[in-house]
Amino acid sequence: MDYDTRLIPLHRHPLGFIEVFRELGASESTLLQGTGITPALFDLQEARISYSQWRVLLQNGVRQCAHPQLGLIVGLRFHWSFWGPMGFMIECSPSLKDIAESFRRYMVTVQPFYALHAARSNSYLDRGNRVVEPLNYSTSQDADPVLRDFLRQFRLATTLRIWDECGNKSVEDPEIHVRLDQPRPADREFYDRLPCQSLEFDGNTSTISGSIDLVFTPFRPMRRRTYERLQRECEQELDRFAEHFSFTERVRWHMRSHFNPRLELQQVAEQLQVSPRGLSRRLAADGVTFRGLLHEIRMEIALHHLRNSCLAVEEIARYTGFSCASSLRRAVKNWSGKTTSDLRGDSIAL
Repeated sequence: MDYDTRLIPLHRHPLGFIEVFRELGASESTLLQGTGITPALFDLQEARISYSQWRVLLQNGVRQCAHPQLGLIVGLRFHWSFWGPMGFMIECSPSLKDIAESFRRYMVTVQPFYALHAARSNSYLDRGNRVVEPLNYSTSQDADPVLRDFLRQFRLATTLRIWDECGNKSVEDPEIHVRLDQPRPADREFYDRLPCQSLEFDGNTSTISGSIDLVFTPFRPMRRRTYERLQRECEQELDRFAEHFSFTERVRWHMRSHFNPRLELQQVAEQLQVSPRGLSRRLAADGVTFRGLLHEIRMEIALHHLRNSCLAVEEIARYTGFSCASSLRRAVKNWSGKTTSDLRGDSIAL
């Protein structure tokens, strides 16, 4: 990605951060210093900035509002409207699973950098029917330790807010648990404000977890039509980003979000509102077949679970649509050149 190309919508995350930084006492003129952003741009709906400008804006804000837990403070205050239609979906999503899929698909319209890892596996199913969401995947600012930590804190706070607002609290186990791969801070003030039932430090990795029922069980049925209308708006916005991302990438996002090992081409074509023949033809233009893409996604999910989940190989095979554990083991060996034991050993070594 060209970090000087203006892809980031100014009226989404950038204005959201400016709003919160100002609430915390930052000077607007100092925030904008060296960014090439002027207040006159705030009223332009289609104004866009580059990652270079975005980075300077964040650096200015973090410097002016210096606090060891600034990312949490900002994440707890950040208004959902700065996610566009996707943000308003949070209050009417039928389930946490639905909003998670929507964020995975449409986040690129807010943060184009997200397209670099949007299609990769993230959450996984673990023992006790618990869904685990890792938090320590890359940010757009990993080269700067201060900004990296700020954005990881921001991600923790906003992701927990989504879990809290969209998880079904009427299920038998509605609790949300967090584990962080960092030392316990001397002052836990803003960590204690996070919407979760437990928070552990000094872990091997950073994760949020909850019961499968909390994540998957639908509720708020009266809001589904509003959710679907907002989803159509998000699709229209995604169409405007099509020039930056291939058709295959968009199909991949969709198939990954709606993964089912028995997913059929006609089903995906209907969901994407194209003909089955048109879908096949456009994939072929990128040198891809539907079955090949589905197998790639299935293997990605299987390998992700082998590396991260404590589920038995037999359970992972069943989840990803293999007839038995032996079939999965053969597929993994052919795909990665490693055995399932090797992959689990790699995870332990990390």
